[in-house]
Amino acid sequence: MNDISVSMALEAFLSNGQSYWSSRTYVFYKKNISYFMDYLESAYGMTTDCLTVSQLNDTVLVEYLVSLRSKQKYDNHPLYNTMNVNGLIKSNTVNSYMRAVKVFANWLYTQKYSSVRFTEGLKLPKQDDDQIVVLTDDEVRQIDGIFDKDFPTDLRNLCIIHLMLDAGLRSCEVIALKAKDIIFDTNTIIINQGKGDKSRAVILCPRLEHLLRRYFDVFNPSGTLFKKTTENKGITEAVMKSVFLRIVRNTDIIRVHPHLLRHTFATSYIMGGGNLETLRILLGHFDYSVTRKYLHLASQNQILHTDIYRLDSIFFKSGY
Repeated sequence: MNDISVSMALEAFLSNGQSYWSSRTYVFYKKNISYFMDYLESAYGMTTDCLTVSQLNDTVLVEYLVSLRSKQKYDNHPLYNTMNVNGLIKSNTVNSYMRAVKVFANWLYTQKYSSVRFTEGLKLPKQDDDQIVVLTDDEVRQIDGIFDKDFPTDLRNLCIIHLMLDAGLRSCEVIALKAKDIIFDTNTIIINQGKGDKSRAVILCPRLEHLLRRYFDVFNPSGTLFKKTTENKGITEAVMKSVFLRIVRNTDIIRVHPHLLRHTFATSYIMGGGNLETLRILLGHFDYSVTRKYLHLASQNQILHTDIYRLDSIFFKSGY
């Protein structure tokens, strides 16, 4: 067994994975394992350049899991003291962090960097089964109301929001969009290398087209569609988070997050008369197992007479 530092082992793990992972998968592992590395430096009182794999406790993953379960939401965010966000991070978030670390730990064992299988007996918390409460028409008006279309950055943010809300894009797909992916002539948005590295085309509805045309007139974008305000680089997840934190701080919609907009799109699509197969294609799902949950959500909202945010009529033959 070769005893190497934890940081060197991580470099080898990432280098090996980079040969067959997608770029998004690489970022997932690098980002989430970095939190584990920060924990190790705090817990062991030394840098991971000096800490060797053999020095890790057999129960290090259990100890890390315990620390995650007591972690406050956004506790490392620079604006934490001004944010109206309380409580611990959700079990789903904990599991997301831990999935990456588990793969790394198993890799250490299979590559014989460790004689200990750190994941043995490790049990992750149960997934959160929170009720999805989609956005109402009034809530979307609240969100739109905090952004001024005459201010370039706000116009950009509105386009980001409505690409998820009116086209069902994932936040990572919005970040990766290129200017050439918006095809006004055919009212189409091309999603290249979505989840699973698959591509698809979605409908560019009139209300979203209006926003994007205005955005193109102001920014005349080339290459990456959405850029940071301070430098000529594409937006990142950090920019996306700042947009939604602004919504949380300036509205009473504390449950809002990027994927809730996609949930709203999908549920509203079914309520408006859309069919499940077309929705599956629009969302970029591999099969019906994920898409089918929107039938339940739509039925529940119809029973409760929810004033859900309504999609453009271009999506439907009949409508709501």
